[in-house]
Amino acid sequence: MEGRADQRSWLASLPAPVRQAYLRRPRTRRSKVLFLVTATGVLIFFIIALGSRHSQTETSYWIKHPSHYASSQRPQDSLILSPSAPQVDDDGTLPSSLQKSNPSFHLLIPATKRSSSLCKTVTSAMLLNYPPPTLIGYGKEFHGRYPEHDATAARVRGINSYLTNSKHLRDDDLVLIVDGLDVFFQLPPDILIRRFHNLLKENNEKLKRKYGMVLVQNPDTGEIKEIVQKYEHRVLFGAGKTCFPNPSHDVACVTVPESTLPPDAYGLKTDTHPDGHLNRPRYLQSGAVIGEVADLRLIYSQVEQSIGRRRDRYGDQFVLGQLFGKQEYVRELERRRSANRFKEWVYNQIGISEATNLTGIDVNLEQGRRYEFGIGLDYESRLFWNMLQSREDVEWVTYNNLTETSKIQQRHGVPRERITPLPSDIHEYAQNPFIAYKPAEGEVVKPPFNATVDTLPDPKKRSWENIPLMTNVHSREIPAVAHLNGDKRLRKIWWMNMWYHPWTRALLRKYMRGPRGRVAALSSLFGGRDWWDLRGGRGGVWTDNDEWLDYGELCEGYEEEVFDDEKGPWGLEDGGELEKPVYNQFGVLIAGKGPPNIDPQQVPN
Repeated sequence: MEGRADQRSWLASLPAPVRQAYLRRPRTRRSKVLFLVTATGVLIFFIIALGSRHSQTETSYWIKHPSHYASSQRPQDSLILSPSAPQVDDDGTLPSSLQKSNPSFHLLIPATKRSSSLCKTVTSAMLLNYPPPTLIGYGKEFHGRYPEHDATAARVRGINSYLTNSKHLRDDDLVLIVDGLDVFFQLPPDILIRRFHNLLKENNEKLKRKYGMVLVQNPDTGEIKEIVQKYEHRVLFGAGKTCFPNPSHDVACVTVPESTLPPDAYGLKTDTHPDGHLNRPRYLQSGAVIGEVADLRLIYSQVEQSIGRRRDRYGDQFVLGQLFGKQEYVRELERRRSANRFKEWVYNQIGISEATNLTGIDVNLEQGRRYEFGIGLDYESRLFWNMLQSREDVEWVTYNNLTETSKIQQRHGVPRERITPLPSDIHEYAQNPFIAYKPAEGEVVKPPFNATVDTLPDPKKRSWENIPLMTNVHSREIPAVAHLNGDKRLRKIWWMNMWYHPWTRALLRKYMRGPRGRVAALSSLFGGRDWWDLRGGRGGVWTDNDEWLDYGELCEGYEEEVFDDEKGPWGLEDGGELEKPVYNQFGVLIAGKGPPNIDPQQVPN
């Protein structure tokens, strides 16, 4: 009794919180064990949390290697699609000092010679009103010991030279580069550009959460005041299912991120089927890329240097894959350096870690060398679709029958199938392709309308909803550009499957009647789509030497492969001589392959 009295006296002397904690202490063996385990876990948490702070004092990889992008302006914020309207003079005319306020859009196609494949690529671009393509390396031939390597090196050198030296490009202009032998365009450029911007915004929000922000030196003032996102996507390539031609243990194959498609996008064997056709796309494909001039110049200058140093590799595909892999390798090193170790451990245990695989990879990083290029991939085929190992992923879907679209998903074993309507951006921004061109009063239309040749479906009965569109069934996306880098035998068949094939000649003639001359040039100054890059020349292609090739000159002899309509050579449908009127941006008729020299005093700013 005396001991209990002493204990009560001792408890009474303790502060109230301590006394309450003592009275509520664990009393049974089970509760004591539980308490001990909990206390130990809390202690480990604080030890690991405190230990993780040590890594924050290490020099970041963002600082060790140049990580600033070519421009502080983000491509996703570009006003290429929504420039401000120009001020109009009191007399209702545009001022003579008017300058183009929005960036331009350019299409580059590496191609050394004429071919039916090149003609199909160019034709599909024209039907959808892309800017007149610029052919890179046209007319060049390569012989000798390494003709394939020399051709590849010349192609890369030509792209880099054009991005660096062309007087037609500005740093913030948008450039699309596609292969010239196996690409079909499917959707208009407005759709492609909007998707490019939207995809950058989505991806960069994810990258902000993953990598965080960094305090940087203001390039204008030199003061360290600016907080920016560490890593961004600024350039988008297409994605493929196989890491080729790089070896499987290469950085191009190991360190790249997982696809954004669901882990079961192809069913139970997703990413495990031996031949790879059920893999989710995650590897860079060089056949199509879009980005701003300044960002692409950084990439292709690096590719040119790498290809020039070795003749035993596979060219730009190999180098670009490594460039992307090393970028992701350095990003992962920086993420691990700045990550909370306990948080990393927990995420690993529950399977939600964002860590990139670095197993077996040891890159010799050079101090001060750039590894950050803002490269991202289009995993879901919103912009680009690649055929290699993916030919079974697509079908031509007509979107006015939602029941049928659901059946297509069933046939492909798509999990969580759902009714897929026509994408809203096509509804909102893609004009019905069958609406005829309406000339201005008194305008002479060339080629003249011919009821037999120019027959198109009634736009009231035929539109985007009821024409067959190539669709990636597993991602439920309609790509703007199809890269047929797989079975060459399918290119002819699939060309005839494209939505425009039954009316290709009539649609091309409609395109040729579009606005040209000074009116169209002034329109483009404030965002008109008639001429994106101010050079004009509707109805043909430019070369990187500023020479002009008329469509008839480029595609002569390939009409039957392109049109498949037995209506003869292009331009002779009306029974007359082939006419090749070509106008530059100032309404001056071009004779031959290039525009005449224009007095600079006559050229509007």
